[in-house]
Amino acid sequence: MRYNFLDKKEYRDIPLYKICLDGKENFPVFVCKYSTNRLPLQLHRHEYLQINYIYRGRMQHVINNNKFEVSKGDIFIIPPYVPHRLIDSDDSNGEVFEFEFAPEFINSNFQSIEHIKSFFDFAYIEPFLVCENQVNPRLNLFGKEQIEAEMILNEALEEYTEKKAGYSLVIKSLLLKLLVIVGRVFSESLEETSYSRIYSRQREAIYQAMNYINDNYSKQITVEEVSKISLLSRSYFCYLFKSITTKTFVEYLNGIRLSQAMALLRHTNKLVVEICYEVGFNNVNYFNKLFRQKIGVSPLTYRKMSD
Repeated sequence: MRYNFLDKKEYRDIPLYKICLDGKENFPVFVCKYSTNRLPLQLHRHEYLQINYIYRGRMQHVINNNKFEVSKGDIFIIPPYVPHRLIDSDDSNGEVFEFEFAPEFINSNFQSIEHIKSFFDFAYIEPFLVCENQVNPRLNLFGKEQIEAEMILNEALEEYTEKKAGYSLVIKSLLLKLLVIVGRVFSESLEETSYSRIYSRQREAIYQAMNYINDNYSKQITVEEVSKISLLSRSYFCYLFKSITTKTFVEYLNGIRLSQAMALLRHTNKLVVEICYEVGFNNVNYFNKLFRQKIGVSPLTYRKMSD
């Protein structure tokens, strides 16, 4: 089973939607509410993580070649690059909230928050159990949680539409609150199933991989090596690692190495070439180029600026 959705041949002709704001791509968040008569008529994909909430009515959600009935109060996640579509019921006058965001929008350190971790289990692991176990990849919010989620979504939509000063920060705080609510509901529902070990194992596998990289960045470690340690296939490891850390394996590894190099430049008199090899790079020209690209100046200039 492969998880490299961006490169799967059968997906290449499926439209890939990007987040847009006033015609400008790559804005990190998008919020809208639409009626079911505006549903996309074909399978499509999204570049970032998307939350859908059924505000009114009922419909069908197609994901991973499976079709599920969804209705008022249902909230479900579409991981990046996964083809999906909603199909309206003939007698339903439905409405859907759509909340799309880049994971780094909320904070690259979100994994330190337990309920956010639970949300990302639901977002990134749950959909792939569908193929093997026919798990229904959604939650139903009701009572207090439903009322609170709808208040959050309506306020986020208002902020996104009006775009007053500071709206991005307000939306971020609202999104975090929504993720905590969903994480709590998911954790409670998970206690009643046999899948809690799967979520825990796969999530902890990524954190174990991060710790391994942090401890061994100076060595010539590879993604194949770390994925084996994590007991995950290379493709699924790469997918989960990027989803949880917002970085590829190489980006994360190089980030750790550059951080260590910066510390050595500030606090030691070692030569740049010594630092290059000490932190795990095996090519000085590449190290200098990457350092300048990521930090904005050369290693020697950075040292002088730090004096």
